[in-house]
Amino acid sequence: MRKLKVVWSVKSECGPVRKKNEDSVFPDKSGSSFVPFKAGVFDGMGGHKKGEVASRLASSVMKEDYEDLVSYVEKANEAIYKYQENNKDSEGMGTTMTAINIDEDGVLHVAHVGDSRCYVLSKRNLIKLTQDENVPGYQNVLLQALGTKKKLTIQTKDIRLLKGDVVLLCTDGLYNELGEEYLKKKLQEGISAETLVSEVLLQQPKDNITAIIINII
Repeated sequence: MRKLKVVWSVKSECGPVRKKNEDSVFPDKSGSSFVPFKAGVFDGMGGHKKGEVASRLASSVMKEDYEDLVSYVEKANEAIYKYQENNKDSEGMGTTMTAINIDEDGVLHVAHVGDSRCYVLSKRNLIKLTQDENVPGYQNVLLQALGTKKKLTIQTKDIRLLKGDVVLLCTDGLYNELGEEYLKKKLQEGISAETLVSEVLLQQPKDNITAIIINII
């Protein structure tokens, strides 16, 4: 079987009412390659000290080589905990983490904590693979995040991809501004992450906006 190829676009922008962008993304540049391929989005907890450091620490773990995605989440959580122990002014920082790996067999593996999201557009259906972990009735309060507790409950999901499928990873700053029907339409049209984020910015969003769009070819 011929190896699947992935072409991805990446964009992360500071929202117009935010002083800094606490989101991080891996990889941080658009490109293309054959599988296997790793990616992730990370939303540093707004209003907390050094949310951008927490998200950056989590994204940097993606550069390492571990056997499975759950290990990446656990190692990122450890790194954030260790940073807080050594930097008392950063206590209370945290981040979401939605990470994927597309293996050589074309299977998409997802590991997820928080309220960023992973979608797959396949055969004209938009499938949400992650569940948001917010306190009911409080959209901005997370049930758990990396750096806030030592033992996380990590969501995992596996799905076989087909040629022509599109994978979207995004932070809540993006999906809070766009309905899923709109997302589906734009992904079917072949939109890039740069264009999608630019469209959200026109709506004067309250949050930072990050997206990775991965096309399977």
